[in-house]
Amino acid sequence: MSKIKVGVIGAGGRMGKAIIQVLSLSKKSELSAAIVREGAIYAGFDSGNHAGIKETGILLSTDLQKACETSDVLIDFSTHTGFESILNSALANKKPLVIGTTGLTDSDKSLIQSAANSIPIVFSPNMSVGVNLLFKLTEIAAKVLDEDFDVEVLDIHHRHKKDAPSGTAMYLKEVLLNATKRSENNVIYGRHGMYPERDQKEIAMHTMRAGEVVGEHTVYFLSSEERIEITHKAQDRKTFATGAVKAAEFLYGKSKGLYNMFDVLGI
Repeated sequence: MSKIKVGVIGAGGRMGKAIIQVLSLSKKSELSAAIVREGAIYAGFDSGNHAGIKETGILLSTDLQKACETSDVLIDFSTHTGFESILNSALANKKPLVIGTTGLTDSDKSLIQSAANSIPIVFSPNMSVGVNLLFKLTEIAAKVLDEDFDVEVLDIHHRHKKDAPSGTAMYLKEVLLNATKRSENNVIYGRHGMYPERDQKEIAMHTMRAGEVVGEHTVYFLSSEERIEITHKAQDRKTFATGAVKAAEFLYGKSKGLYNMFDVLGI
């Protein structure tokens, strides 16, 4: 059987390189296009060499339309600034789309919901198998512990990351709000200055950006008697890339609709 052809958008970045590495080893799928931003100095380079592996024969390109024509599925790990045009290209060409880009606005997310009425989409703030288990374990703990425990979330990433809190941390917040039936009004982002005594329903979000940390998230549940910590630490970006490729393979042949990594992993 022929392999699923996967086009990678954002191929010049850290995640793009990791996805190209994973695709080079996949038995089910293969790289069909590697898209980089307009003006990228490495446009025209072999995507394999750029990713630190042997040549793939697929050159880094800015031609998104050609990528749509030559690919069965698209994976987007670019930046939020070009997201709408990428989504429109996938729609126009009826191509399944895996969205791993972070920093998307509520407006962008509405566009995703609408697009899923026409094409199959996997949208997740984090493609890692382990992180999605973190989401599920957090949901279970929050439902059991509820207001008996204070809740805090810590997000640590490398110094180059631009969005804060991370998309993963923001999704953890949504998991906590849904599980405990609280609202955004119960959330605070960091602390500075004088505060009244902690509210029983408060959920606090904290962010660190330093060094070269790939990604670390911890959800703390604390009472006067005990503390529970649920932590995921990414050692290598390949964990996210592997999940993204699994998502692309999952989407191939799927009907229109909005899917998440729970669907991909069968959780």
